[in-house]
Amino acid sequence: MRGGERKGSGRKKKPAHLKRELVTIRLPQWMIEQIKNKGEMGYLIENQLSKMDFLNAPSDYLDEDGKS
Repeated sequence: MRGGERKGSGRKKKPAHLKRELVTIRLPQWMIEQIKNKGEMGYLIENQLSKMDFLNAPSDYLDEDGKS
């Protein structure tokens, strides 16, 4: 058998509470430039917000490094 769909293959779907949604924000240009120079803007902002004390990440949330 070659190609085509196979049972159990492919990426598993995330629970609804872990799916990402597009959010538009306004930031000063100097912040945008510094964030872009450090890497992928969305992931950097997400990682920094999840490290802050005012957010409680769900127990099944893992960042891109595999850490909760």
